Amino acid sequence: MLPVVMGARPSDYEKVAPPHSYVHVDQFLGPKELADYLRILSKNNTKYEEYFQWKRTLQIVAEYTYKGWFWCRLCTLLHYQVR
Repeated sequence: MLPVVMGARPSDYEKVAPPHSYVHVDQFLGPKELADYLRILSKNNTKYEEYFQWKRTLQIVAEYTYKGWFWCRLCTLLHYQVR
């Protein structure tokens, strides 16, 4: 499933999400243009799968809180710095 996001600015998503891992609604002039793009993706597996390339290079880093507990995978992903 490809996340379609809105709310926060695109620059905010860029700080926390891997590049090319979501579609931001602000990339489009309106709902019709977004829907047309999503239809294109649904018919083009190669283009759709480009949004998941980041998974091949993701590295989970062991992060510990002050109590020594391992952070959940989601927290680690949110704190992951893309290089």
